Amino acid sequence: MNLILAILGIGFLIFIHELGHFLAAKFVGVKVHTFAVGFQPTIFGWKARLLAFTWGETEYVIGLVPLGGYVKMAGEDPGEERTDADDEFHRKPIPARLLVLVAGAAMNLIFGLILFALAFTAGVKQMSPVVGMTDPGGPAWTAGVKSGDRIVAVNGDEWSDYSNVATAIALAGGGEPVSLTIDRSANSEDSSTTQEISVDPVWNPVDGRYRIGIYPASSNTVAAVEKDSPAAKAGLREGDQIQSIRLNIPADEVVMASPANLPADLLIRSLRSMRQSTADGVLDLEVLRDGKPLTASLPLSPPPAEEGATGSLGILARSRTILASRSPADSFFKPGDEVVSLQSGSEKLIPVEVLDLYTVEKAAGQRDVLLQCRLLDGRTVQVQSANLRRWLLEDLIIGTSTRWVAKAGPEAESLGITEGCQILRIGDSFAGVTEYVDAPLPSGTLIQWITATEPKTLQSTRLTEEKNLRLTLKSECVIGRTLAGSPARNSGIKNGSTVTSINGVRIDEWSQITPAIQAAEGPVTLALKAPGSSEAMELTVTPAPLMTSLGLQMAALQFREELPVGAAISAGMDQSWIWGGRIFLTLKALFSGDVHGKNLNGPVGIIDLGRKVSQVGFGNLLFLLALISINLGIFNLLPFPILDGGHILFLTIEGIRGKPVPDSIQNTIHLVAFMLLISMALFVTYNDLLRLW
Repeated sequence: MNLILAILGIGFLIFIHELGHFLAAKFVGVKVHTFAVGFQPTIFGWKARLLAFTWGETEYVIGLVPLGGYVKMAGEDPGEERTDADDEFHRKPIPARLLVLVAGAAMNLIFGLILFALAFTAGVKQMSPVVGMTDPGGPAWTAGVKSGDRIVAVNGDEWSDYSNVATAIALAGGGEPVSLTIDRSANSEDSSTTQEISVDPVWNPVDGRYRIGIYPASSNTVAAVEKDSPAAKAGLREGDQIQSIRLNIPADEVVMASPANLPADLLIRSLRSMRQSTADGVLDLEVLRDGKPLTASLPLSPPPAEEGATGSLGILARSRTILASRSPADSFFKPGDEVVSLQSGSEKLIPVEVLDLYTVEKAAGQRDVLLQCRLLDGRTVQVQSANLRRWLLEDLIIGTSTRWVAKAGPEAESLGITEGCQILRIGDSFAGVTEYVDAPLPSGTLIQWITATEPKTLQSTRLTEEKNLRLTLKSECVIGRTLAGSPARNSGIKNGSTVTSINGVRIDEWSQITPAIQAAEGPVTLALKAPGSSEAMELTVTPAPLMTSLGLQMAALQFREELPVGAAISAGMDQSWIWGGRIFLTLKALFSGDVHGKNLNGPVGIIDLGRKVSQVGFGNLLFLLALISINLGIFNLLPFPILDGGHILFLTIEGIRGKPVPDSIQNTIHLVAFMLLISMALFVTYNDLLRLW
């Protein structure tokens, strides 16, 4: 039904366009042979028409396919036979012909404004201009944009919904810095009102446009619960609002809880982090239902093994190196720092193999305490556990360390840095982030490393002359943690063990482990080096499915914009002006290369978009149709042959010359333009199909 509504809506806009031409032609006295709406493909000699009749001098046709249409006027085409009668199009004065040509686009522009007004009267669901997540390490993340930030203006222009914010950013001018006005008053961590943040967009080859790496916010409201899922069995319902999350892992004697006062997206991220911390436990979701608090308990356990199901060992990579940090975390941690232990006061020291919420809870135990974070280079950083929990969700990027020397140049070997050494520091940069050190280092550069041979010792030297170490660094495949209830845990694999091979195939990178397990299609034999051992031992483990989806879908953070008639008309005029102007900005961006042509939608993409939008609400469908109507109106006025704007250009030249452009020239130009238009249609349709597939 939604697809039918979309097709009929777009077909109606085309009808409105052709109706403008028809009425204007009748008004100036031009004879109309045919007024057709919809395509009429010929099938085995039969013209596919739903309806065709003649009234007066005009044949009225409704084609089988409710898209497209045309008005055939006497004496319109340069190549057709003409009688030079007074009711032929070419015999009318230029102002009359201009009126006929402009009327179609004018009807679309007027109708677009009306549709905008009707949409706001019916009510349009808009996404709030709130940032949900940012790409870790991306432009917005680096500039300091945070989850929960409300963007109130882009380059000084104020917007009230995310769609306008995203469009304004995309059309802001390619790689030029974008100024965002941020309202952070809803963020308890920073109660300041508004602030300006400058973000440098980067080109995204997949999207074919410049991006700053932000995504719209989710809400804490459950939008849908999958049937027979763990969430459904726990009694969760659509409309429940998740307030907090608690995970109990009895096998590890660990109880994890989501940090307080999180934006919805960080709350969901903490849920994912907790879920990936174990294969066995109990997940408690504190929710509000109709204003009343309740707890939904979801028992977690590995699902039954099914034929063809993808198995896992239940191992996490050692991930404790700070790859990037931002304010306020960057006052404590720098890129390359590797956290090796956490300790609260004189309590038990907790070794760190994976720096995540699980490890923080082992050290802090759901309290807000001062943690001593010991780093690999011997330094100690003191951080409140509440801050560290929050930073791990948003302000720190944690990854595997790229420190071990795979290849060393002659000048590095002269210092004693050989294959197998572990680089800690080079100058002011802590190693662990980059794979290559191949730039000349100036005299005075401090270098720290751990030797490759036993007993492993910390070495340090300061260069007395410029050297190029020509180091190639790698990361070892160290198991950071085995999950409770997993085959790895049940087989006794120790945290900190190094995987050297699987089924006899050498493993050099962590990314090789999952494909090797999946290729085995059964038990796998691991060659492991236990922590502190240079001897490898073999262990056979049978992979098994560990986790099932919780079956929760969260709703976007939205608001409904419903206006009284007067305000709706005013809003319709504003939207018509804004989106009309953006057509020219889009064309400029396309020609300058700031936006790739893959972002253009053809008929197939527009219909599919209409289908999706109609599912949101009738007001949103009207809003989309208004956008399409405005686009049709302005696009048809562009001075491109075949389009109305091209005919207007020929009329302008005729007015200047005092005589029409020769038919032969018009026919040639129209043929070339037709070929270009067909090529463009094929290109955008190809894009549409790629997106749908």
